[in-house]
Amino acid sequence: MASLMVGVVAYDPKVVLIWEIIRDYAKEKKFDLDYVLFSNYETQVQALLNKKVDLAWNTNVAWIRTKKSAPFAEALLMRDTDINFTSMFIAHEDSNIHTLEDIKNKRIGFGSFDSAQAFILPAYYLKKEGLEPNRDYTMNRVDSDLGKHGDTGRSEYEILEKLKNKEYDAIALATSTWMRMIELGLAGSSFRPFYKSSGYSHCNFTNVTPNASYVNEFVEFMIGMDTKRSDITKMMEMEALSTWVKTGNEELNGYDELEKAMEWLNLF
Repeated sequence: MASLMVGVVAYDPKVVLIWEIIRDYAKEKKFDLDYVLFSNYETQVQALLNKKVDLAWNTNVAWIRTKKSAPFAEALLMRDTDINFTSMFIAHEDSNIHTLEDIKNKRIGFGSFDSAQAFILPAYYLKKEGLEPNRDYTMNRVDSDLGKHGDTGRSEYEILEKLKNKEYDAIALATSTWMRMIELGLAGSSFRPFYKSSGYSHCNFTNVTPNASYVNEFVEFMIGMDTKRSDITKMMEMEALSTWVKTGNEELNGYDELEKAMEWLNLF
């Protein structure tokens, strides 16, 4: 039997280290697993649909695109940190922006157009409040590392610099990125959040082959990892999780809203 092939996007050099650890661990457990690196999620989604890989480690945007082409696609597994993901808007501490309504006639900065957390969902939250781009506010966007769906976070750091330079009045970014900025000392005391979204789910392992025999085996292998081992601990730290979680209805939260947002933005 051929190895179970998992598609993963190489958005950072650590991706190779993560999957070398997973593959070595799989060999030790007599589970025949390998991985294929892709430079972007669009190519990975197409490879999954064409059965060039068996599973794909997808962003929420890649998941929605997969499901649009393969309605029988299923989300199998995600990180605990992929549940209740949130986005924020932040503004200058001394600004008069305190609610979404206050962004009228302001310059708002967003991350890359394929980033759910830094553009797609935040722009949709504004639309739901009746705030249309370039009518009620000026939409500005920094498109960095397109195809990575915001995984690198680069565009969010770039719009923070523009906020610092007062090119923007407020910006949208992932709450996790904002927390990382605080840890790195980049946030300072000059900015404050004025909006935080409700939780939504982010990445998942996606399958498009109905009744595939390898699905349960893969899920049980990932969930059953020995978290007391140093190599598995290292992998989980790099992948930013504490445990793998099977997807159920609760874990699929927010995907419907993301699909609506992508349709509104003509991203299909």
